Amino acid sequence: MLYIDMSKRKIIKKKLRQSWDIFTESPFYRLAIFFVLLFGGMAGVVTLLEIGHNDQFRNFFDGIWWAVITFSTVGYGDKAPATVPGQAVTMVAIFGSMALVSLLSGTFASVFVESNTRARRGLMDFPKLSGHIVICGWKNNMSDIIRDILHLSDSIVAEKIVILSNIDTEKIEALKELPELKKVKYIRGDYFSEDTLKRANIKQAMKAIILSDTFESSGSSEADSKTVMTVISIKAMSKDLYVCAELMDKKYESYLRNAMCDEILFPRDLNRQMLAGTTITSGLANILNDLISNFESDTQISTVTIPSEYIGAEFSSYRQCFVNDQSKILIGILENTGSPNQVKMEAVREAQKTPDISKLVTNLQMVKDLSINKPVFIPADDYVIQKHSRAIIIERKASYKLENSEEEAV
Repeated sequence: MLYIDMSKRKIIKKKLRQSWDIFTESPFYRLAIFFVLLFGGMAGVVTLLEIGHNDQFRNFFDGIWWAVITFSTVGYGDKAPATVPGQAVTMVAIFGSMALVSLLSGTFASVFVESNTRARRGLMDFPKLSGHIVICGWKNNMSDIIRDILHLSDSIVAEKIVILSNIDTEKIEALKELPELKKVKYIRGDYFSEDTLKRANIKQAMKAIILSDTFESSGSSEADSKTVMTVISIKAMSKDLYVCAELMDKKYESYLRNAMCDEILFPRDLNRQMLAGTTITSGLANILNDLISNFESDTQISTVTIPSEYIGAEFSSYRQCFVNDQSKILIGILENTGSPNQVKMEAVREAQKTPDISKLVTNLQMVKDLSINKPVFIPADDYVIQKHSRAIIIERKASYKLENSEEEAV
């Protein structure tokens, strides 16, 4: 208990020291010292001049009260010097308060202007930000990407999105001209650098999205190399953070898998496969576009949490939950969701629960080959739902359900 108390004391002292250092480095530190000396000095002089000659000044606090009221130009008049020297000091204080008002206005204005300038140039740090999304890299359609994110999630707001990039400031300002994206945060720097990631407080983020940024790279290989470096840096700083990365070339996939990347996107392969599939199955492109469309489609594909009572049960029993629900269709199971590190560590602990060496080796090999976020479509009825699984469903959007219910009521 003593050790815990001492640790808490050290943490409190450290935070107080850091707060004091931040305060002393700010322009308000000198201003605060100036006002303390000014009020204290003027109050002391007037108190010495008036005490014994004026019943309104009986102690030093009366002088402080007079100084605050006079310099703030409120002028209650409850304490006024009666001696000529005291009145002379009061006249100096009255004229001096005019200059102080200008000084205060200028100081506050300069601080806010500097803060806005630093924010526009991407020089701000966000050490207290938490539960946010960090987007590493830049795309030409960045405004559309962020608007889609905001549209799909009710819990994510613009001020919880941080962009890391070395893109021109003009592009960021153009993005922020859109009213819904005005509060998006921007940090200028190499997104694969640990220093830049620390400025975005990556440890407290909810998710990191790494784009294949070709703006700062000579080609797709260099962009993919930076993506791999970014995933490695993020996982080294926060191994449980969910990371989704975009790759142009699939030859880098193994590096991301080894770095415990949670989700990998292959835009080139997706386009190629859709083109190939369209030549065999007519309308396939329309089907896929409709499922992943954010605005035009009345349906969407998503994953939902499986109730705990169905973990370890057969797929056929869980499927019964959707028989009477006409708005949702269960099409599969997404295995091994969540943090790859936690899933694999738990799988290792389960694999070691056997005295048979040969079975232990087999179990550990299965853990090594474990695939994170693996979809299993239309499983067999006797398929057993494992822990860390989610259901893959196709559902009608809420707006579509509302319109249908209104029509039925009419």
